[in-house]
Amino acid sequence: MSEEKKSFLNQKTIGVAGVIVAIVSVLVVILLNQGPEPDFSISVNPIEISVQQGGKIPVSVNVIALNNYKHPIYLSATSENSEIASSFSIQSMKAAPSFSSIMTIDVNSNVEPQTYTLIIKGIGADGKEKNCNLILNVSPAPNFDPTPATALFYPSGFMGDIGDIILNDNFTNTVHTGRSCIQIQYSAKMSHNKGWSGIYWQYPDKNWGDSPDARDLTGATRITFWARGQKGGERVEFKTGGINGKYKDSMGGPYSTGVLNLSTGWEQFTINLKGKDLSHVIGGFCWVASSALNPKGCIIYIDDIIFE
Repeated sequence: MSEEKKSFLNQKTIGVAGVIVAIVSVLVVILLNQGPEPDFSISVNPIEISVQQGGKIPVSVNVIALNNYKHPIYLSATSENSEIASSFSIQSMKAAPSFSSIMTIDVNSNVEPQTYTLIIKGIGADGKEKNCNLILNVSPAPNFDPTPATALFYPSGFMGDIGDIILNDNFTNTVHTGRSCIQIQYSAKMSHNKGWSGIYWQYPDKNWGDSPDARDLTGATRITFWARGQKGGERVEFKTGGINGKYKDSMGGPYSTGVLNLSTGWEQFTINLKGKDLSHVIGGFCWVASSALNPKGCIIYIDDIIFE
């Protein structure tokens, strides 16, 4: 091969190599400028908790956007036991740059005491998915000895037409058991133009959620009581829970019997509290009557109000 041809081939090779080097350099610059792919992370704090059967407990789920991730992220949680429920204070939100959601875990009283793993999942609108695990230790609910509500709460929460109410919580002429019962006389005169009257049995006395003190009734699954009317046909309602305020009833509510039509004989009624959080109870029991349902007023008797 002539020297002239060799020189031409060498120059051609150098030219091709230069083009390749230039292309590689451009790709490197592009990749460096692009940086890491947008993403997000998810974590839970604490990573392990304990709760009793029938209890609720909150944890914090934290989502952080990485590398300018801008898509909304949807949160969910699953467990191998369908009676362990979860809810989020924030279920879907953009993480730019981050957000936290309070996840409340609600353990049904039927859940077997053992250790469970909850999988907390975050799914971005672009399809990206991240998971983290929470260890949940469920312990047996404590035994609860039947306790009279009248030994725990005070009939201090008068409501509505309070002038229409006469309460005698030591009435001895007619009782279901023991020496006394509760008599409530309701006149339906609409002394405050409300058209209804009621009484809450509260703890502490006259607590409408302003006091941090409360009764811990964890382990109770219902409240039972006996009631009757003086003439029969009295239409009244009974409730438990439902007081709000800064330090509200932990069970939520109120939970009601609905409007009852009382007879002259003693009858037992029940409000189911199974699975409710009874760790902070301030509105233990409540009676309500209205002038619409009792236009001539009514007299009723209540006895043996028991948390059990």
